[in-house]
Amino acid sequence: MYFFYIDESGDPAGHHEPLFNGETPIFALSCLAIREDYWKDLDRDYHKLKIRFFAEQIGDREAQYYEVKGNELTGHHNRNNKRDHAFIQQVLNLCEKYHSTLFSIVFLKNSTNPTSKTSLYTMALQYLVERFQSFLEENALTPNGIIIMDSRIQNYNLEVAKSHLSFIFGHDTGKTCDKIIEAPMFVDSRLTTGLQITDIVSSCIYTNYYYKNSMFMINAVDYSHMDKYWSRLESMQFKGTINHDGHVRNGFRIIDFQK
Repeated sequence: MYFFYIDESGDPAGHHEPLFNGETPIFALSCLAIREDYWKDLDRDYHKLKIRFFAEQIGDREAQYYEVKGNELTGHHNRNNKRDHAFIQQVLNLCEKYHSTLFSIVFLKNSTNPTSKTSLYTMALQYLVERFQSFLEENALTPNGIIIMDSRIQNYNLEVAKSHLSFIFGHDTGKTCDKIIEAPMFVDSRLTTGLQITDIVSSCIYTNYYYKNSMFMINAVDYSHMDKYWSRLESMQFKGTINHDGHVRNGFRIIDFQK
């Protein structure tokens, strides 16, 4: 079995042009996929890594429950922080060590005709599920997968889960996704190393797509310092080999609503 850990970066809510403070012109829903037999070793290695880099911040707390947030590591204010960027490199090393596979659905949002944030989120999950299915079809030794997501507001979690089940049971494409088990599991990221790592990887993916697609927007954040990670991220994305309706599904997909 594969665990598909999913986290978001950016805000699915609407934005303005020029950008208001705190608004994001893109939204990404990203995933780190690992085999079930790797998760325990990955957990212990990441635990050691946090203690190595953030012992002072952790203090007397249990390192297991200390979260290193991706948006802090990747932010413009942190562009020259050698320790934090060394930590990012080590996190990517762990992802490679345990043969992780990356997925991401990136929306370039429309400021004048915004899509509702719930629709954007559930749409992104559906596109991810299609890619998970393709990935599992090409990994016959581990044919099934389960989705694990960060728990937020209970009613919002319920809406996301209901949308997923409607897609799986009621949509022609969703009905073909027979390798995804059950509705998404919503868990506390403080208890789940896979989600903690995904938060960091998701921020790396998000900042790269932000830099490539929104760098010239007025009041945009400068994420040019994150470009150095792109080749490693791209090398870990799922690269499909099977045609689906005349095209191959890869792990990363951009959907442009700005047109």
